[in-house]
Amino acid sequence: MAKEQDIQEFAPTYESLAALYKAIQAIGPTLDLEGLLEQTIQAAVDLVEAEWGFIAWEPEEGATVRACAKLSPLSPEDIDDPILELALCATQVQAGTTPASRPYIALPLWSPEGTICALYADRAPDQEPFSEAELKLLEAFVQQANVAIQNAYMFLVAASDESEFGSMIAHDLRLPITSMRGYADMLLKEAVGPLTDMQRQFLSIIHANTYYLETLTYNLSDIAKIDHDRMPLNPAIASLKDAIDEVLDKLGPKVEEKEQTLEIDLPTLPDITADKARLAQVVRILLENAHLYTPSAGKITVTAQEQNGFVRLSVADTGIGISPEDQRERLFGKFFRADHTMVQEHRGGGNNLYVAKRLIELMGGQMDAESEPDKGSTFWFTLPVATSENDQP
Repeated sequence: MAKEQDIQEFAPTYESLAALYKAIQAIGPTLDLEGLLEQTIQAAVDLVEAEWGFIAWEPEEGATVRACAKLSPLSPEDIDDPILELALCATQVQAGTTPASRPYIALPLWSPEGTICALYADRAPDQEPFSEAELKLLEAFVQQANVAIQNAYMFLVAASDESEFGSMIAHDLRLPITSMRGYADMLLKEAVGPLTDMQRQFLSIIHANTYYLETLTYNLSDIAKIDHDRMPLNPAIASLKDAIDEVLDKLGPKVEEKEQTLEIDLPTLPDITADKARLAQVVRILLENAHLYTPSAGKITVTAQEQNGFVRLSVADTGIGISPEDQRERLFGKFFRADHTMVQEHRGGGNNLYVAKRLIELMGGQMDAESEPDKGSTFWFTLPVATSENDQP
């Protein structure tokens, strides 16, 4: 009865639900914990129209600010201890006024055992206090954010665990996720009856997210196998052109829809030695990245050539590019997501390039990239030409 009363008092409007939906979409199902915290506080501040905000984390060694929004020109170190304490003492959603007469809102976030995590946002002294509706709206948003934060933390632990934990998680999740996607697929095809427009929209979201989660489970499984030197490969004589054609069968229509120019320049190439399925996976990662992070009407160029007993494939684009710092320190690492709006618009755990590079190395090749911000990137890899010595399965 109390819950029904709370819902009636909240009486969310279409505008508030639309704002909540937009905020939840902004965080997305990423597995990069630090990036997720940044997205969460930014979305929360926008949702309740706060002036600024931060997420504080208090492990045993002391409280720290893990993410903040609209703090410039100040830095996290400029946040006063009393404000940090105010945030970390919140055991449920609460609102009030700071000693500096600023209306504030604070509430706890999910955190691993032995730590405290909290979200804080406030407004200028001359602005209205946060309303009960805004408190409930932020609380609803945080419920969704907590799930994403917990998943990202567990993924981080699993990916760094020296045990088989990561592989077990991927294995146990794969069946129910595939089942959910199958049922959503069946409902979308109206196998059990017609759908309203809203039902179709919601089912499409469920279907897309389960497909994404299914991809993540395979990604997690690959990382665990690679990191523990247990990635099974089936080396065989393979054609690079066949791998490109396989990927473009599905990706080609999306490139056309985005009005991008795709130029393929492949001379007659010798066969290579590679695991055919893993080769196609690497080609798909490079071509999908070029497609996703190149604006409409941009250009993607695929070239290849034989060099000193290897075949080298290059995928060049006129996309957003990568900063020199990211190229040096993060590009092929785990959980790499560039700090660019076009990157944040797309879901991802930031592990595809890590997996791709390691797969190429396991197959006897190399991978690297050259890039310039706002001008584009070129990713390339090499694999050995098939010979009588290395083409045995």
